[in-house]
Amino acid sequence: MVDIFQEVEEDLKRERSEELWRKYGKYVIGVAAAIVLGVAGREGWKTYETSTSIENGTRLANAVELAQDSATDEDAALAALDAIIADGNADFVALGHFQKAAVYLRADATPSAISELEAIAGNSDIDQVYRDLAVVQIAMNSASAENAQDLITRLEPIAVPENAWYYSAREMIALLHIAGDEVEAAKPLLTEIADDNSAPAGMRARASEILKAVGA
Repeated sequence: MVDIFQEVEEDLKRERSEELWRKYGKYVIGVAAAIVLGVAGREGWKTYETSTSIENGTRLANAVELAQDSATDEDAALAALDAIIADGNADFVALGHFQKAAVYLRADATPSAISELEAIAGNSDIDQVYRDLAVVQIAMNSASAENAQDLITRLEPIAVPENAWYYSAREMIALLHIAGDEVEAAKPLLTEIADDNSAPAGMRARASEILKAVGA
């Protein structure tokens, strides 16, 4: 009888983890495209202003505008971004891949978006801040119970206070623990976020809500 009760308890825990992941994990994934667009657009404009290559900056600005225009044919936007990736320096290459990932995400072509992000994460010529953001985005858009631990391992070097994506990486690690049916491992991470006045307000509120949902 004890074994039966233990099995029932484990099933309930697993169902709770899956429910939490569906509710909160998908919310984070849902804003992934917006993060890509916002960061890539902002950094692209900074690059445009500071780069010595005005021509490349102008082409990037035009390609970004094309990619963000909902009326633009997807193939035309991708072709413009491919030209930037082929001819630009490392920063332009990163931004081109980010924008292509955003185009694919809007089209629900997640595997193609992940390929673009992996192209950033694996390119040692690209600035580390872009590579780290790409890893966070990969986790946001490809997380599952099966790959949760592998993604946590990739995120851990980013989840340090000195990193620009510290909070995003820690939140994603917590959600990956939930996706992997490790709710107890997620609790201390979520508590730290909820109690950290330096964390984004929305993230703190979300962490608090998840903690209440898991009975912490």
